[in-house]
Amino acid sequence: MKRPSRSALIVSDSAPLRRYAAAALEAGGFICAEAANGFHAMDRFRHTRFALYVIDLDMPPSDGLSMFAITFRANEDERAPAVIGCTRSGGAPSDGPWSDERIFSTLLPTPFRPQQLLEAAEAALQTAAH
Repeated sequence: MKRPSRSALIVSDSAPLRRYAAAALEAGGFICAEAANGFHAMDRFRHTRFALYVIDLDMPPSDGLSMFAITFRANEDERAPAVIGCTRSGGAPSDGPWSDERIFSTLLPTPFRPQQLLEAAEAALQTAAH
């Protein structure tokens, strides 16, 4: 499945975080879609592959985040997508569905400034392209 080169899926149970991230990325030329939980993200993932995923790691796994992580890993195509993990702690989770740091192009502590997200997105896309 082909991915549009400037598309992003923002996965967070926080509507303000989703809107803030979407506004920042759209200002940088991205076309954004949002998912409020892991179940919604799985549905989006089944129909569309995105060039960039921005995933809130502070979401509870019980909302489908674990299933999205499993689906995400199992369906990666030849080229891994760019993935930004957002977390209040600023570090990779030590357990749970996203504990494998190799999944992430970068981790971004929240709160972040729009320019930080754009810079992380550009760097993640560059890394994923190689």
